Amino acid sequence: MERNTWRKVFAYTGLAIIGLVLAYYATAVGNAGIAAGILGKKDAGADLFTAASATLLVGVAMLAAFGYLALKSAVMMMRTQPR
Repeated sequence: MERNTWRKVFAYTGLAIIGLVLAYYATAVGNAGIAAGILGKKDAGADLFTAASATLLVGVAMLAAFGYLALKSAVMMMRTQPR
Protein backbone atom coordinates (compact mmCIF):
# COMPACT_ATOMS: atom_id res chain seq x y z
CA MET A 1 0.00 0.00 0.00
CA GLU A 2 1.28 3.43 -0.91
CA ARG A 3 1.79 5.79 2.00
CA ASN A 4 0.66 9.37 1.54
CA THR A 5 2.62 12.07 3.30
CA TRP A 6 2.25 15.82 3.55
CA ARG A 7 5.58 16.12 1.74
CA LYS A 8 3.96 14.60 -1.35
CA VAL A 9 1.03 17.02 -1.08
CA PHE A 10 3.39 19.99 -0.97
CA ALA A 11 5.44 18.61 -3.88
CA TYR A 12 2.32 18.28 -6.03
CA THR A 13 1.23 21.77 -5.01
CA GLY A 14 4.63 23.15 -6.03
CA LEU A 15 4.44 21.47 -9.42
CA ALA A 16 0.93 22.84 -9.94
CA ILE A 17 2.20 26.35 -9.19
CA ILE A 18 5.05 25.85 -11.66
CA GLY A 19 2.43 24.92 -14.29
CA LEU A 20 0.49 28.11 -13.50
CA VAL A 21 3.64 30.22 -13.83
CA LEU A 22 4.50 28.49 -17.12
CA ALA A 23 1.04 29.29 -18.49
CA TYR A 24 1.36 32.92 -17.36
CA TYR A 25 4.79 33.19 -19.01
CA ALA A 26 3.40 31.72 -22.23
CA THR A 27 0.87 34.54 -22.52
CA ALA A 28 3.71 37.09 -22.46
CA VAL A 29 5.57 35.19 -25.18
CA GLY A 30 2.38 34.95 -27.23
CA ASN A 31 1.86 38.70 -26.98
CA ALA A 32 5.44 39.22 -28.11
CA GLY A 33 4.75 37.01 -31.12
CA ILE A 34 1.67 39.04 -32.02
CA ALA A 35 3.62 42.29 -31.65
CA ALA A 36 6.44 40.94 -33.81
CA GLY A 37 3.92 40.03 -36.49
CA ILE A 38 2.42 43.51 -36.40
CA LEU A 39 5.85 45.14 -36.58
CA GLY A 40 6.79 43.22 -39.71
CA LYS A 41 8.66 40.12 -38.50
CA LYS A 42 6.01 37.68 -39.75
CA ASP A 43 8.06 34.46 -39.51
CA ALA A 44 9.52 35.21 -36.08
CA GLY A 45 6.13 36.31 -34.80
CA ALA A 46 4.45 33.14 -36.02
CA ASP A 47 7.15 30.99 -34.43
CA LEU A 48 6.82 32.79 -31.10
CA PHE A 49 3.04 32.58 -31.16
CA THR A 50 3.10 28.85 -31.98
CA ALA A 51 5.60 28.11 -29.21
CA ALA A 52 3.54 30.15 -26.76
CA SER A 53 0.36 28.28 -27.66
CA ALA A 54 2.01 24.93 -27.03
CA THR A 55 3.57 26.14 -23.79
CA LEU A 56 0.24 27.50 -22.59
CA LEU A 57 -1.42 24.13 -23.14
CA VAL A 58 1.38 22.33 -21.28
CA GLY A 59 1.21 24.79 -18.38
CA VAL A 60 -2.55 24.45 -17.99
CA ALA A 61 -2.29 20.65 -18.22
CA MET A 62 0.39 20.65 -15.51
CA LEU A 63 -1.75 22.85 -13.30
CA ALA A 64 -4.77 20.60 -13.71
CA ALA A 65 -2.98 17.27 -13.29
CA PHE A 66 -0.79 18.14 -10.32
CA GLY A 67 -3.53 20.22 -8.69
CA TYR A 68 -5.81 17.20 -8.81
CA LEU A 69 -3.12 14.95 -7.36
CA ALA A 70 -2.42 17.44 -4.57
CA LEU A 71 -6.10 17.69 -3.65
CA LYS A 72 -6.55 13.93 -3.80
CA SER A 73 -3.51 13.33 -1.58
CA ALA A 74 -4.60 16.02 0.89
CA VAL A 75 -8.07 14.50 1.19
CA MET A 76 -6.55 11.05 1.77
CA MET A 77 -4.26 12.47 4.45
CA MET A 78 -7.16 14.19 6.20
CA ARG A 79 -9.21 10.98 6.23
CA THR A 80 -6.41 8.77 7.57
CA GLN A 81 -5.29 11.02 10.44
CA PRO A 82 -6.07 9.70 13.90
CA ARG A 83 -8.60 11.66 15.93
